[in-house]
Amino acid sequence: MIMNSVVLARTASGSTYVFSIGDDGVHWRRLPADRPGAAWSASGWEAQVPRIVTGERLLIGNLRTTPVTRVSILPA
Repeated sequence: MIMNSVVLARTASGSTYVFSIGDDGVHWRRLPADRPGAAWSASGWEAQVPRIVTGERLLIGNLRTTPVTRVSILPA
């Protein structure tokens, strides 16, 4: 996979989702919030980049997050 960019999406729960976007899809990882009860992590691969919009929930496969509060784009 050739990486084109990385997108960081912070949600209202305090979790951060990292999306590594490439020509053949997107690998994502959930970084847990720094608070009790939020220590689980998850990761996966999707063929298409999910819609990432401030104020909207991320829908990644069957995972639905709290609303996105901040988005950062890092070029590769």
